[in-house]
Amino acid sequence: MQKYRNRIIAGFAIGFVIYVVLLLFVNTDDLLQQLKIYPWELFIPVILLKFVAWFCRFIQWHYFLGVIDANDKISRFDSTVLFISGFSMAVSPGKIAEMLKAVVLKTKTGIPIAKSAPVIIAERVVDGIAVLLLSFIAILIAGDNIQLGEEYRFMIILSSVLLLVGLVAVQLRPVAYFFLNMIARLPLVKRLHEPLVTFYESSNEMFKLKHIIIPTLFGMVAAVGDVIGFMIILTGFGIEMNATLFLQTTVIVCLASAIGALSGVPNGAGVTEISVGAMLMAIVAPTNPVMTLPVATTAALVEGFFHKWFRVFVGLGVGVIFRKRLISPEVETTIAEMEAERAQKRAGLTVETGNA
Repeated sequence: MQKYRNRIIAGFAIGFVIYVVLLLFVNTDDLLQQLKIYPWELFIPVILLKFVAWFCRFIQWHYFLGVIDANDKISRFDSTVLFISGFSMAVSPGKIAEMLKAVVLKTKTGIPIAKSAPVIIAERVVDGIAVLLLSFIAILIAGDNIQLGEEYRFMIILSSVLLLVGLVAVQLRPVAYFFLNMIARLPLVKRLHEPLVTFYESSNEMFKLKHIIIPTLFGMVAAVGDVIGFMIILTGFGIEMNATLFLQTTVIVCLASAIGALSGVPNGAGVTEISVGAMLMAIVAPTNPVMTLPVATTAALVEGFFHKWFRVFVGLGVGVIFRKRLISPEVETTIAEMEAERAQKRAGLTVETGNA
């Protein structure tokens, strides 16, 4: 358990350092002035929209649990606590601490970690598909109202290709089993064959088209909630809410999410804010004189807090309040057994390597 905790702490530390460095390049006087005159009551509907988005993403989580036959093996309350507390795990480098959700699921449902781990991956994949689809739709409708630089077009293409290749590759069973059977014959890694087969079979079922459509639709609704929340934030700076702004903010929120996810930085710290600020100046500023650099910077930081860090703090709070229910003695025992097994495998690998 200490390992997962340390990774979450490391994520917070990395994020803190990034923001400190980022603030060195920002005019803090302008930032504080913008926050001072901002109508903070607008944060109430923004927070309510976040709850709507979280509910949609909980439906995704619930749906994928059904794919692995886990819904009837865990109470709705425990599932909700695990889902919300998982927000704080996303801050770990590479989001690796999110695998703790699979460990908790194993103790509460008996489902192997190799089978439940694809659920965590599937959540990210359908969210990625949802934001890319919304980006495409918004760009097609907006036309000349959205002028994107080549770097952002490249990001859309890269994200789409990676998702498409991954979804297609996981359905190519003969190719997958060719490599899995190779692993079974290799002395140094053959121990991984069985869990990898379980992981693959679960992933293969999880990413079939019939299981992607419904969660993606809910992901799109959640993303629209995030977009409307960002629009509300922008109105606090004197920008008029209209259809054009909706399309512009849709592209900004969706692309910034994709960029943050691909960056590998804990919770997209700094990367997302820089992307949002740059796109506000490139897309919104030309038709809105109110959108100055200080306004764009402040709006990007406020959006970054509500889009990413608000959920982390809520998840952390839920995790602390329900820690004993979430991290039961059985979970601690499972983690200890996993660590012992991993250490044993490393020892065996060292011996086999030495003999070779």
